[in-house]
Amino acid sequence: MKKLIPFAFLLISALMYGQKIDSLSIHSKVFNETRKLWIYLPEQYLLQPESRFEVAYVFDAQARQYFDAVHSTVNFVNAGIPLIVVGVVSNYSEEKKENRNSDFLPKPDNEETIKKYGGYLGKADNFLDFFQNEVIKYIDSNYRTYPYRIGIGHSNGATFLTYCLLQKPELLNAYILVSPNYGYDKEQLVKRFGNFNPESLKNKIFISMCNSNEGEDWAAARKKVISLLNTDNFKAKIHFLNRDFSKTENHGTVFPVGIFYGLKDFIDYKYLTAENVISYNDELEKNKLLNLNAKTANDLAYNCFWNEKTQDAIKIIHWAIRKFSDDDNLYDSQGEFYEKAGNISGAKESYNNALKMLQSKKPQIDAKTFEEKYNSYKANFERVNK
Repeated sequence: MKKLIPFAFLLISALMYGQKIDSLSIHSKVFNETRKLWIYLPEQYLLQPESRFEVAYVFDAQARQYFDAVHSTVNFVNAGIPLIVVGVVSNYSEEKKENRNSDFLPKPDNEETIKKYGGYLGKADNFLDFFQNEVIKYIDSNYRTYPYRIGIGHSNGATFLTYCLLQKPELLNAYILVSPNYGYDKEQLVKRFGNFNPESLKNKIFISMCNSNEGEDWAAARKKVISLLNTDNFKAKIHFLNRDFSKTENHGTVFPVGIFYGLKDFIDYKYLTAENVISYNDELEKNKLLNLNAKTANDLAYNCFWNEKTQDAIKIIHWAIRKFSDDDNLYDSQGEFYEKAGNISGAKESYNNALKMLQSKKPQIDAKTFEEKYNSYKANFERVNK
């Protein structure tokens, strides 16, 4: 059983009133300068002061539209799962030869690459150090976060995230790579991928990749990486999805499209797939990062149910009942899920179990609450028992 506030109202409330965007600067010891961050906090962060949240890191946030596109899109595809969104800004300095490319691109192996980028490149190791030891540490120290991180980048920002995966595979758990530049420095990243051992990944990660019509050199390099990611040894450790927008988008228009599908696919994989939901929440509970209770478990099942993933909802509610076998509401939810799936006999049994469990707890429940629940469960049971 779930009391619902109309979804449209929740969405409007979140978009108009609930969100909070902070702009802050931190001093980077790595670069010996000030670096700027954008922080988007969802409505739930303010309303649920005991809750923690996963974090999505967006690169190229000096162009504010990249950061805005992500936190705005999250509200439409998040399936009720809020995320903190952090925009990481790259500085520009002609004197220091510093810009987004110097942050994102690793040291080149070829002289012509240096000439092509005018010297604005090669500091990806410094930027990775800054990201890991200054940005992430700052966010985790100052905000209520789970140790699950999503990286989002476009073009050379996606190239950097790939470098991040290959150099520090434990740092991020999911990657949304929009048109990564794998042709860089005569396919340096392709070669690095070829030398990467996916067995070094402690946990399975998620990668969503997409492209537009960037040209033959980018396409050829990208196809090599895709081929590697589709081999059995990579598939065992990486859940990889690829979308091709080369017929409809160019390099400048692909980002919002890629973000929409990348986030949608990620949410489906991470929060709307029963096996992943169960294993993730068991891990959080084991590590004392989540105080799992019957209501939280019920909400997890309903996230799937509301998103037309009834079989996943049924698996999650079975898991919830195993953990909280004396919760009457879980049996009622199970009955609703079975009823939607067409399993009427299962729905009857579940609704009947809800009634029995409720009656066994009658002395501990106030009369009004008992009557409301009893009438609701009884109506459900009688409906499927006709």
